[in-house]
Amino acid sequence: MAPSAGASAQREPDLQPTPFHVSVDLRNGCVAVAGELDRQNAPHVLDGLVALTSTAHRRWSVDTSAVTFCDAAGLRLLVTGHNLARRHGCELVLDRPSPCVHRLMTLVGLDRVLSVRTDGPAPGPAAGGQRLFPSAGPLRTVRRVGSLPANDDRRAD
Repeated sequence: MAPSAGASAQREPDLQPTPFHVSVDLRNGCVAVAGELDRQNAPHVLDGLVALTSTAHRRWSVDTSAVTFCDAAGLRLLVTGHNLARRHGCELVLDRPSPCVHRLMTLVGLDRVLSVRTDGPAPGPAAGGQRLFPSAGPLRTVRRVGSLPANDDRRAD
């Protein structure tokens, strides 16, 4: 006997996406991000960074410790934020990147372009005194992959 549609729906895991939050702290010059940093959500984070242009901070921080997914648009956002900060005479620091953000940055070499702080205290609380999400745990160690040997010009015919 085939299970009813109601019974199978009860057994399937809840596939709800992680809620996305952006918190801008103008007092401390920090933008905190939680959830998926993708093409749909990256413009909201950029809006938060643009808001920091009106402050006197020389160091802007982006806390990505609660980012659960990051794609190319998220990485592009970080580069755009870095360039925006430089145009305003500021430095963009990525505070406590989540494992997925840290891994992508390492794979594409962005960890050599952006300032990254993986330890230290969490940035101050956002406006209202509440942090919307907890900090992530320590990052896994990263192993660098050596370059592949160049192809030999000799060909087997």
